[in-house]
Amino acid sequence: MNEYKLKEAYAEWINKQQFNLFITLNTENELTNEQMSKLMRKLFYKTECDVFGYSNREKYRNKLRIKRAVVIEGDEKRTHAHIQVKTLEGFTNEQMIELLKLEYMALLKTKKEKSFIFHATQIANRDAVSRYTLKKDVIDLRSSFISKHSNKQ
Repeated sequence: MNEYKLKEAYAEWINKQQFNLFITLNTENELTNEQMSKLMRKLFYKTECDVFGYSNREKYRNKLRIKRAVVIEGDEKRTHAHIQVKTLEGFTNEQMIELLKLEYMALLKTKKEKSFIFHATQIANRDAVSRYTLKKDVIDLRSSFISKHSNKQ
């Protein structure tokens, strides 16, 4: 499958996941793709432990998770992450954004809020967001989480 068809298939698949939020995360320091992937895994692990509790999160690994698709863009310069997130049940989109923002700022040990580090919006046009997210790169499967049964209609 050529690269164009692969990105089209990814975009179509992401649209079916019905994510609610689009988040762009940057850092003040330059990171490699692997370092950014590790940072994303740590962010969501810590957030899931805070929300669900460590023992519950570990016990129900496939149920108590934040569903997300992470795309890491950039090589050695200006590496950043585009993330589509499904809002947790019982949370509003605003609460979910605030939760992730606070966790990310704590993880980076950032004292002052800087808009370029964390930018989040509600998804209005799924297709446009999916195509923008995948314009250069593909999904980072190590830091993404999409349940095996999320394709059920």
